[in-house]
Amino acid sequence: MPLVRDREIAAWNSLQEEGIQTLAPDEVWNSTLSELHIGFLNMMPDRALRATERQFIRLIAAAADNTLIYVHPFTIGGLGREAGALDYVERYYDSFSDIGERDLDGLVLTGANPGVADLKDEKFWPEFEEVIHWADRNVPTILCSCLASHAILNIFHGIQRTRCLPGKRWGVFSHQITDAKHPLVNGMADQFDVPRSHVFEMKAQQLKEFGIRILAHSQEADFHIAVSSDGFKWIFLQGHPEYDSVSLLKEYNREIRRLVAGERSDYPQYPEHYLATYAKAKLDEYRLSFMDAMEKGDALPVFPESEILPTVQNTWTSQGKIMFKNWIELISDQVNAGQEQSRVAESV
Repeated sequence: MPLVRDREIAAWNSLQEEGIQTLAPDEVWNSTLSELHIGFLNMMPDRALRATERQFIRLIAAAADNTLIYVHPFTIGGLGREAGALDYVERYYDSFSDIGERDLDGLVLTGANPGVADLKDEKFWPEFEEVIHWADRNVPTILCSCLASHAILNIFHGIQRTRCLPGKRWGVFSHQITDAKHPLVNGMADQFDVPRSHVFEMKAQQLKEFGIRILAHSQEADFHIAVSSDGFKWIFLQGHPEYDSVSLLKEYNREIRRLVAGERSDYPQYPEHYLATYAKAKLDEYRLSFMDAMEKGDALPVFPESEILPTVQNTWTSQGKIMFKNWIELISDQVNAGQEQSRVAESV
């Protein structure tokens, strides 16, 4: 399915190298294919901004054939962006006011780096809440990732997130489909893996009290996919099906580097169910070298990403693509139904 490359964001070259088709606007101006317009609010920190952009657009691309999809990325204030990232979003992203003038068929909301315990104390909260209420009035379906899911559930239902115990919930966890009749999980495996990485979480039982349907759940990590009571308007993800194979490995390295910055006092634990025995052995060697260099004030050793990455088994992307394909097809069906109703009304 072709994506329309109507702005030169960083994702296009990488996706084309993966074999994902993109078309320039002048290649589709007289096309008879139907169009879908998907908004994309990217709230991830600067270091993950472009990767997150690529990851979600990759999943959006795994959709129905014979459709032109326009992705409209935008961001909001209060995210503490530095000059390079700020220049990038100003060049290639829409403003929220621009997005507000579009007729979107769907919207993706990413997570964000949590800065405080109470979401409403985040610097981005006022504009984010404005986006949410606008989307609720104007967008047919909104897919929310991680922190965005927690925020929407708090805004509309007053559900409070809690800190993960005993600490950060991260790794690759097994999940089971719990509502196989919902079209969003059509064709997904009964049991599948999803990466997790969050300090705060919500529980399925909290959501069920408000009529929210749980579609996929983990015995270790609780719910992954949930939907609003109508089954389509709000889709809540607590896991990260968009992650690259290397995402958790890079995050593990960042956690180690926080020792150097004085942002943590203990060496981090491995992400769960993610690393092979060989990889753990290499990382144990790296830990000894790293701690020795820290103690002596020597140059830090090079993190062995290139040696470890080939051992990582990506067991989640294929299932994430199926879910996003189902979502885009549901959107397309709704758009086509609306167009048919309009044609019927005009003929009467």
